[in-house]
Parts: sequence; C-alpha cells; structure tokens
Amino acid sequence: MPDLSDTFRRLAAECLLLARHARDASDRATHLAMAQTWYELANTYPANPVLKALNERQMTAPVQQQQQIQPKKGE
Repeated sequence: MPDLSDTFRRLAAECLLLARHARDASDRATHLAMAQTWYELANTYPANPVLKALNERQMTAPVQQQQQIQPKKGE
C-alpha cells in the first residue's frame, strides 16, 4: 500500500487555508473539522517518526488570524 500521509497532510493544509479565509463561522468549522480528519488519517500512515512529530507540532500551533481593514465611513 502506498504511503498516503503526505497527500493527507496536504489536504489538511488546504482545509486550514480554506478555514482561514472562510467568512461564515459554519463554513470555517466545517473546514477545520475536515482538516482534523485529514490530519488524523495522515498520522495513521506515518512515513517516519520524525515527520510525524514535526507535523504534530505544525498542526497544533496556534493559527494567527489576519484583521481586515474596514473602510472609514464616507469612503
């Protein structure tokens, strides 16, 4: 069976990116849940222990949110 962990990690990262840019809280929650599922699948098929530990640190690091600049009234 081929090692799919890299593919699963990529899909988890894509879901995190989609969650970061989601405007709706429900969409954001859905993407985060999908990212968690892909992350869990990636760790089911660890390529090697070092990569597994690195990925766990990356996936559990806090996500920084960017603030959107709102135009001033009248602009």
